[in-house]
Amino acid sequence: MRHSLKLAAGTALAVLIAGPAFAISGYSTAHLNLRAGPGTQYPVMGVMEYNVRSEITGCLADYSWCSVDIAGLSGWASAQYLVIDEGGQIIQVDTAGASTGIPVVMAEGVAEVVAGPTVGVVVGPNGNVAAIVPEPAVIQYISATPVPAIAVQGEIVVGAVLPAEVQLYEVPNSAYGYTVVNGIPVLVDISARTIVYIHRA
Repeated sequence: MRHSLKLAAGTALAVLIAGPAFAISGYSTAHLNLRAGPGTQYPVMGVMEYNVRSEITGCLADYSWCSVDIAGLSGWASAQYLVIDEGGQIIQVDTAGASTGIPVVMAEGVAEVVAGPTVGVVVGPNGNVAAIVPEPAVIQYISATPVPAIAVQGEIVVGAVLPAEVQLYEVPNSAYGYTVVNGIPVLVDISARTIVYIHRA
């Protein structure tokens, strides 16, 4: 079985998550950030691969974020991109809520990070979208060229559509725009405003 989690550099190997010793098998519908807390203001610890099984141990009361165990690491993932399989029926965690059987938990043991103001809502992709592979010069440019960071409501995944309020910056010799959203540098298809590449240091 292939490894199901990519660790971000310098991440801690554990995050305390309150809740019972109970889990429901689930899957991510995108290459999804696993964060240190329930919100995009928390740092990224790793990436859950698309369609690889994880254990969902609980969700916040509004089923917006869920605690997840995968590859020996515990963290938080946006429920918008989590599904469970009940007898061949795929159920979206954030919309099905308590009917999934996933218990409600609180983020006890997680240091609170207050979210700043946001400029709009990111629209998630319809299904998994493959990322592009940028030219090395493009990656070097976005690594070396800081731009003002901006926050939006919603998690950043490949294929997500950025709101019009997010300013895109030119990348020399590239057809794509560049920005930093929710702490993550991304390349964006300028006409469709879709994220085509996430730069993970």
